Parts: sequence; structure tokens; C-alpha cells
Amino acid sequence: MLPKPPAFLRTAAVGALTFAVSAAALAGCANPSVNQSGSSSAPAAIPAVAKDETLASLVPARLRDAGAVRVATNAPFAPYQMFASPGSEELIGLEIDLGHAIGETLGVPFEFSQQPYDGLIPGLQAGKYDILMATLFDTAEREQQLDFVNYARSGSGILVKKTNTDIKTLDDLCGKAVGVQNGSLQADLVATQGEKCTAAGKAPVEVKALPAFSDEQLALNSGSITSIVGDLPALAYAATQDATVKVLDDPAAPGGYESSLIGVGIPKSEKQLSEAVAKAIQKLMDDGTYKAILDKYGVAQTAIEKPLTNQHGG
Repeated sequence: MLPKPPAFLRTAAVGALTFAVSAAALAGCANPSVNQSGSSSAPAAIPAVAKDETLASLVPARLRDAGAVRVATNAPFAPYQMFASPGSEELIGLEIDLGHAIGETLGVPFEFSQQPYDGLIPGLQAGKYDILMATLFDTAEREQQLDFVNYARSGSGILVKKTNTDIKTLDDLCGKAVGVQNGSLQADLVATQGEKCTAAGKAPVEVKALPAFSDEQLALNSGSITSIVGDLPALAYAATQDATVKVLDDPAAPGGYESSLIGVGIPKSEKQLSEAVAKAIQKLMDDGTYKAILDKYGVAQTAIEKPLTNQHGG
């Protein structure tokens, strides 16, 4: 059975997509793409990707013969995988772009399909799919079932209005009203920070637990809270849709607070495929494609220097 990711990683991301939708509704678009006009900055262009013959030779012959790599995903989870518009089956997002770039590098197209979340790993083990790209966090438990080629690191972030100059890190939340989602891990993170504030003789954090990200957005815009603490990629994507907000970059917390690695899931029996995917990602990192994809979705903070395999040694 596939363990769900931490709850906040799903609820916050969907909330951020709601934020993006509400921000775009004024422009008459129900579900904006990351390229929509009105975003805080123009997305970086993704360079054209050419086939690398040496890396293509690493792809198992059965996949080359099949003419495609079957990739299972599960949308929506902004900004990693989303639907292009309400009712559409077209998949867009960071992992979709990255997957296509890997496939182009290897000379075998990556074909994505929407699958039930709890069926991803069982389906991979049953041979229904060749790999998984579904915002999979690399855990010791999951490494018993599949191999990971990790390409990014994700944790919690802080969203503020661009006019806010008082808050730069978690330590600056002492005495401030901060929005979190009910029951999220960020609620625990901020509560722990409040205890640190008190221990240091400072005012505690005033935690405002709200049911949805849209409620947090309204509170931030009204000034009843000074900041929102949530899933970093989701907040970063939301910031690409609203020019009045920004995500803070704390050099002491690369990838966000309490971050973990995210990777491509590959059957443990397919070591050659894992090698091919890892080397393709490395090439995309080297030629700037990887950075362009992260920049497109506003999540440059999640970048890592090189792909990492099975951080827990599984």
C-alpha cells in the first residue's frame, strides 16, 4: 500500500492552485497556466532538448522497442502536475515538463497517464507502468518497494506581501500573526517556533489556523495576518500568479524548512533505467534545462546540485 505524503503536501498544494485560480478569475480564466499574463514575472523559456545518443543507449531495449516510457502520475498537485483546464485530461506542470525533457534526452517519449494515488506503487510493481512521477517523497519505507532518482528538495516556506520587510526567516515570526492550514504539519512547525520565541524571551507566534489556503490569502490581503507558512512549491507557484506576494528565501533552509527529497520512482529491478534517468537529469542540470523548468514554476529554491539515488540507502 502506498503511504500518502504528509497531509500538508497535498492540502497546501491544492490550496495554492485554488489561490492561482481565484487570482486569475478576475482576468476571465478559470484555471491559468503558468504562462498566463498577469503573473508576477515572465516564466523562463525552456531550452529545446536534443537526444543524447550515448544516454539513449542506456535505455533498456524493451522500452526502445516499445517506443515510449509509460509514466504514472496523480493530479492535481500544483505545481508538479495539474490539469490544463477544468474538465480537461491534458496534464501540465513541473514534473510533466521534466519528464518530457528526460524522454527527449533519452530518445524515448515519456507518456503520462493519470492514475489513482494509492495504486501507483502497486501498479509499478505489477508492470502497468515503467516509472512514477507523482511528487514522490523519498522515504525509507518506499525505498523497500522502489528506487528513487531524486531531483529536488521540498519543505515548508513563508509567503508574505512584497511590501513586508520585517519577516525574513522563521525567527522573525515571533509576535506576528501567522496563517497555517488546520491540521497541517506547518501548524506544528509554527507552534514549535512559538515555543522557541517564548524560550528566548520574545512574544510567541500568534497562530491563525484556517480551513483553506484561499482563507489564508484573504487574511493576508486584509492584513489580519502577516504571513502564510505552507508547502514551499505550492506557495512559490502561487506567487507566480500574484505580483503582490513573494516567498522568502532563507539560505539556512535550502529547499524549505524540514525539507525532504522528491524523486522519480523506478522498479528496483530496473537499475539500467535508473542510471539512464539519473544521467539524463544530470545533463538537464548541466545545460540549464532543469533550472529553466524550476524557474518556470517559481520553485528555484527546491533545486539540488545533482541527482541523488535512494537517500536512505534502500
